[in-house]
Amino acid sequence: MATATPVLKEIRQCDQKAEMLNSSFTCGLSTHLLVEMWQTPFSSLANADVVGSILEKAASTCTLCNSNQEIKINAYQFDPYGVSATASNPAIHILIHTWPEREYAALDIFAKDQDQAHKILDSLKSTLNPGHIEVIELTRGQLLEMEDT
Repeated sequence: MATATPVLKEIRQCDQKAEMLNSSFTCGLSTHLLVEMWQTPFSSLANADVVGSILEKAASTCTLCNSNQEIKINAYQFDPYGVSATASNPAIHILIHTWPEREYAALDIFAKDQDQAHKILDSLKSTLNPGHIEVIELTRGQLLEMEDT
């Protein structure tokens, strides 16, 4: 006969971890948007230079960014097409992977502030012009508070 002891032990360990956390974690550290874009024009997704420029434009909408903080762009061109790219500085991080032949892009947007994350997303939606988009929003630093983790 199975007992509930292992499950209770895991719950207690999770509670102990949560108690050990600094109270500043309980309000979250940053906003993380998980984004999927479909029906996005091939020409917007196929070339690393184009994608890098789009990310740089979106990152520049962050008003929390210090003007002295350079936005670093890193883009990798796949053959024959497709891109993985990042745009980052101390306040934000944007990551994109594209499948232009499927008119699809997967993005991660991290920002210290929820409003800034959504400004970046709005810029990307405007520039990439997807036909359909799905977004999941997480507050980083709060996974211990979520059920079934």
